[in-house]
Amino acid sequence: MTSRTYDVIVFGATGYLGPLISRYLSANAPDSLRWAVAGRDSDKLHNLCDYLQEEFPQRKAPAVLVATLDPCDLDRLASSTRLVLNLVGPFSKYGTPVIKACIRNSTAYVDSTGEHTWSHEIATTLHDEAVSHKAPIIPHCAIECAPPDIMTHLLVKKAREANLVPAGPVYFSIDHTWPGYSGGTIVAILGVLSSYSLSQMNASSAPLASCVSDAGPNTPPSVALLPVRYDSFLGPLTFNPSAMADRSVVMRTWSLLQRYGSVGEKYGERFMFQGYARTSNLVNGWLSFIGTSLMTLFVVFVPPLQRFLASIAPAPGTGPHVDETDKHYVEWRAILQASSPDESKPSARITGVLRMEKDVYSCCAVLVGEAALSVLEVLDHGDSTSLVGKLQGGVLTPAAIGATYIDRLQRENLHVVIDLKTPGGGKP
Repeated sequence: MTSRTYDVIVFGATGYLGPLISRYLSANAPDSLRWAVAGRDSDKLHNLCDYLQEEFPQRKAPAVLVATLDPCDLDRLASSTRLVLNLVGPFSKYGTPVIKACIRNSTAYVDSTGEHTWSHEIATTLHDEAVSHKAPIIPHCAIECAPPDIMTHLLVKKAREANLVPAGPVYFSIDHTWPGYSGGTIVAILGVLSSYSLSQMNASSAPLASCVSDAGPNTPPSVALLPVRYDSFLGPLTFNPSAMADRSVVMRTWSLLQRYGSVGEKYGERFMFQGYARTSNLVNGWLSFIGTSLMTLFVVFVPPLQRFLASIAPAPGTGPHVDETDKHYVEWRAILQASSPDESKPSARITGVLRMEKDVYSCCAVLVGEAALSVLEVLDHGDSTSLVGKLQGGVLTPAAIGATYIDRLQRENLHVVIDLKTPGGGKP
């Protein structure tokens, strides 16, 4: 693939997230990166390149490629690059043809989706084909799923280094400042509702629904049942609608490692993940849960409300204006109970914190941009320590990119703290 014209094509570059990622690549990608922006509107693409050239005059602006979702256009796009960074949503409506073109042309793929019902369909129908064509397909590289997937990987790695194994669920929380919804977020939610039945959405949300076959048994520990609860490390917690997507991705990583990973990489058969959102207090947590539940029921079962939401939502490709001087942050926390398989060591509580001092959309730009650059680096260096390097193809996950991805994110100011303590407060 090194003989192809481009290393990366950002497809859907003129939406809301596209310019943020294009700006991130202009500011942080190596000078040697050969890249292009692509989409339907030539004028918008050229305006984006003019903006990038003005802001980064020392860097060469990306090339411009006009392309639609026509299969011929997508094949032309995928065959000319090593990796497609796809931002064309809703993915439930427009994502599958892009992935199929990447598989046909043995092209790597990353995206920003949070639509786990769609990615479940991709994972269960296209994995083997992607493996045989050596096409690494990695959805969910943005804020909703990449951090919990990475965090879980780091927690289990810490346990394995201490000769421990997971003995309880990974409990995970997210806390952040909130600048507002983008049009793409609303369109994605409505796109899933119009593309899938309720039974399909329920089936895709089962913990093991997106796992690869032949992963072996999963006998998970019991998880907390209340949607609102308190944890001494995570704080007051409430139901997080994105947690189903998070769990889908984390459990797929579990299955990939159980099937393809080395003994020291496996999470073990007693593994489960459960996510929450941090709230200010338990009262607000219950109010949030009840409000979210009622709104979800109305939106799902009252189609006119879906049309109303579409009419008042920000237009696709638009979103909140974020002042770079404002103080924003996103913080993810997680805990894991681990024990010794032969009872020769005391049990331990492993905690993790990931934090970025950015708004959620800027975090998305970093996470998705670095996922693309990390995949290219792994493929260039033949890194067999990661699943991307080992398999060279398949429907994979952010954690499958491996240490290269985590290292690159840390260089871009992702703050990472992983700590292991025994019940007595010490460290083994």
